[in-house]
Amino acid sequence: MPRLATPVILPPADASALRAIVKKGTHKSRKITRARALLAMGSGKGAAAVHAEVGISTTQHHRLKRRYLAGGLGEALEERPRSGQPPKVTPALEARITSLACSDLPTGAARWTLSLLNETLVSLDYGPAVSNETIRKVLKKVSSSPG
Repeated sequence: MPRLATPVILPPADASALRAIVKKGTHKSRKITRARALLAMGSGKGAAAVHAEVGISTTQHHRLKRRYLAGGLGEALEERPRSGQPPKVTPALEARITSLACSDLPTGAARWTLSLLNETLVSLDYGPAVSNETIRKVLKKVSSSPG
C-alpha cells in the first residue's frame, strides 16, 4: 500500500513572507522559484500542477517539500553551502593586491606589471602565488590598472 503524501500547510506568517518574496522580486531567481513552488503547494495543488505552474522538476519538488517540512521556511528557501575548494583570493588578499598596486614603485621599475605585483606579493609574504590573470581580475574589479 503506498504511503500518503503529507500536505504542505503554510501558516499565515509563512504565506505572507513567501508572497512578499515573490512580489518584491529582488531576491535570487532560485529563491523566488522556491517561494512560488511553496505557495502553490500550500494552496493544495498537486505535484503535477506545481511542476507545470512553477517550472520545477519532480526531484526539486520533493526536495523542497521535504526541506520545508523538516526545517521550516528558512531551510527551504536558502541555499546550502556547496562543497569544493575555497577561493584562493580572499577579500583580505584583494585589499593587499589593490594597496600594493597603488603604492610606490620598487627601485628600478618603470611601472607595476602583473608579474612584478605577483613577485612582490610572494616576497612580502602577503599570500600564496596566484596567476597574473587573477591579479588582473582583482585590479579590474576595483577599476584599477597596474600602470
